[in-house]
Amino acid sequence: MKLFSKYSRINLLSTVIIFILGSLAFSVLLRYVIISQIDEDLRIEKNEIITSINHFHHLPAIIEVHDQYTEYKQINPPQQPINFIHTRKHFDANEKENELVRTIAFDINANGKWYLVTVSKSLEGTDNLIQSIILITLTIILLILAATFVINRIVLRRLWQPFYRTLQAMQQFRLSDSQTLHFGSSNIDEFELLNATLNSALRKAQQDYQVLKEFTENASHELQTPLAVIRSKLDILIQNEQLSETESLAIQGAYDAVQNLSRLNQSLLLLAKIENRQFEESACIELEKVLEKKMLQCNEWWQSKNINLEVAIGAATIHINPMLLDILLNNLLSNATRHNIHNGCIELKLQPHQLQISNSGEPHSLDEQQIFNRFYKGTSFTGRHGLGLSIIKQICEASGLTCNYYFQHPVTHSFKIEW
Repeated sequence: MKLFSKYSRINLLSTVIIFILGSLAFSVLLRYVIISQIDEDLRIEKNEIITSINHFHHLPAIIEVHDQYTEYKQINPPQQPINFIHTRKHFDANEKENELVRTIAFDINANGKWYLVTVSKSLEGTDNLIQSIILITLTIILLILAATFVINRIVLRRLWQPFYRTLQAMQQFRLSDSQTLHFGSSNIDEFELLNATLNSALRKAQQDYQVLKEFTENASHELQTPLAVIRSKLDILIQNEQLSETESLAIQGAYDAVQNLSRLNQSLLLLAKIENRQFEESACIELEKVLEKKMLQCNEWWQSKNINLEVAIGAATIHINPMLLDILLNNLLSNATRHNIHNGCIELKLQPHQLQISNSGEPHSLDEQQIFNRFYKGTSFTGRHGLGLSIIKQICEASGLTCNYYFQHPVTHSFKIEW
């Protein structure tokens, strides 16, 4: 959910709750004020009746007034004074229905006789007035909510435009391009601070990237020369016929270690180049033709290990950097061969958007959480540096491919590349 949508929902919900509570409080307060006013009118009517009796010594005549009802009822002398105001139902003879009225009742002595006087005022008009006011209030509230919702969406969308421009610029940014980002100007201080902070961080990242790139290139170049010298010296020593068997084995071990170190150096350099996006150029490649060439190159190797090959290759086109594709296939086929068993098998399946390479091997699954981590070697030791699968994963991520590992009981290990 977008930020301004979440804000609008929270703002709208809180506004609705506040307006509802305010409307309820307003209606209760309004009813209280109107009832208080009616009670005051009833007390005035009571005082007028008492004043008339004190002056004329008899009950005043009942005058018909709209929505007001006056009644006299002769009673026995009360033991306690009667004086109260309450709400009750009254039958309206004209409308032939009951209606709510506010009534004041009191006792009074007129010309030696006691009477119960009740004066009532209809609440029908009051209720209608309150309903009309509430209806008008709710209508105004709905209009305010609708206007607030529309204004919030328009205003917030405009306010957040600089933020989305910044996001779009960040999505298009590449460290390898050495470009300077221009986020544009904004009259909002927070967005200006955000853009300035991002510019500063990106400039620092570009500088670090350049330093790292130069270091990896220089380190690789400088390491290759001494490694080549060491290999050549070891070649000369190995050819010396005067060496004892122990010395020959020691030199051979050193030679193998140097070879492994050279491969490790090249693999780490390759990983750095892939992570730094130095293989940006890509092309549409007919994968079945490339795979057939790779099979011819590996055929002698497979024969030496007596590995049976099962092939199901169809036409497939993939969009990838040619050099990365070559490295990807080399590592996949090398991994399937090195971790195979004698008299084992390799199965190649190529479909329009999928390549699956399966091989026989150890009778248990590898750790799917760590298999693509650098230097992970499982439980077997092959003398390799453990970067092959990590390189495969990095190439897939850089090329927009997905790579997954599967184990099928009892001894089949599969790697599936999809695009």
